[in-house]
Amino acid sequence: MRMFGQQDVSTFDTLDHDKHRQRREPWSPYFSKQSVTRLQPLLIQAIVDKLCLRLREYQIAGKPVVMTNAFSCVTCDIISEYSFPEGYNLLEKSDFDSSYYEAWIGLTRMCHVLKQFGWLYPLLDSIPMAITKWTSPEMYLILQGQRFLLKQATELSKQRGKPDYKETTSRPSMLKAFMDSPLLPESEKAPTRIKAEAQTAIGAGTLTTTHALKAGTYHILANPGVLSRLMTELEERIPDPNKPPTLKDLERMPYLQAVMYETLRITYGTAHRLQRIFPDRSLQYKDIAIPPGTPISMSQLHMHEDERYFPNPYKFDPGRWQVHKPPFKYLVPFGKGSRICIGRELAKAELLTIFANMFRRFGREMDLFETVRERDVDTVYDCFNCLPSWESNGVMVMFKQKE
Repeated sequence: MRMFGQQDVSTFDTLDHDKHRQRREPWSPYFSKQSVTRLQPLLIQAIVDKLCLRLREYQIAGKPVVMTNAFSCVTCDIISEYSFPEGYNLLEKSDFDSSYYEAWIGLTRMCHVLKQFGWLYPLLDSIPMAITKWTSPEMYLILQGQRFLLKQATELSKQRGKPDYKETTSRPSMLKAFMDSPLLPESEKAPTRIKAEAQTAIGAGTLTTTHALKAGTYHILANPGVLSRLMTELEERIPDPNKPPTLKDLERMPYLQAVMYETLRITYGTAHRLQRIFPDRSLQYKDIAIPPGTPISMSQLHMHEDERYFPNPYKFDPGRWQVHKPPFKYLVPFGKGSRICIGRELAKAELLTIFANMFRRFGREMDLFETVRERDVDTVYDCFNCLPSWESNGVMVMFKQKE
């Protein structure tokens, strides 16, 4: 995965199957369904409450909200607070800070160049930061973020050798879990490698979920029938919006669940082909024998727009998930198999919690503002992540005052 400046460092960019399995194992307990359910009221809900307070400020001021920026702040705060000893706290800033999100978008736009020219990223990393800040502000923020993560990993590594390590370390975090994991040999606990895992968590936990949230918000507001059904369910199931439900309660709301699944379908997860290679045996597909070592892939975009399983795929239709046999077999926003996205339960919890809280509190007062689907929502570019037109200013929403 040279396309993101790393290769054989983090779990995400590990090609060898056995090494990938070893590196992936410490992630599993942290992102399990049980862990996310326990986390939801303590962390996700707390950060979503901050988001709603910020949206209220915009409502009072009568200013439109760039929801792309708002969602990037909340998703980045959730994954950083969950993963690191020190979170980013972007929602604490006076405005929805888009700089880190734009930096990641800048990196993902470079992914095809970096993939072909593997020497380019190390070269950029070797340039003095003062020069990088002047020549490429986005790359400067990426590299600055990496140094921030490396600093946290290095400090944790130093603390491990102290007798009072367990008492002096900060709150639990994914970084600490990696450092303490009995599943990893010491060679896998070097600060530079743990930093790479942290970078993967931030990038994956921010870009894809932000895309799903902003696109889902657009489609809900652009379809009055969908908005009406969702509001009816939320107002019935959440009588007091200041007493938010648990994740288990949200999962019992059938139309909210259907909206989440349709959002995942129409936003794909990623646009890029996720290749798989069977190194030691051939595969049989119908009458075709595929030799060992052959890269095989298909993009989620093509699967999610297959009219055989999703009639009228361009339409946002949560009702397709409320039939007797929903087409879950063909819904693959997180991939499949041993390399399925490990953060899928966290992503679904974020979608449910943010949609439920935001629409329950503001849904009757939300209107799209200067937003065009073809320019601001639909996937136009495959830069691994799904990107809209270069001319897009993001999905924008006006939060009206209650009458």
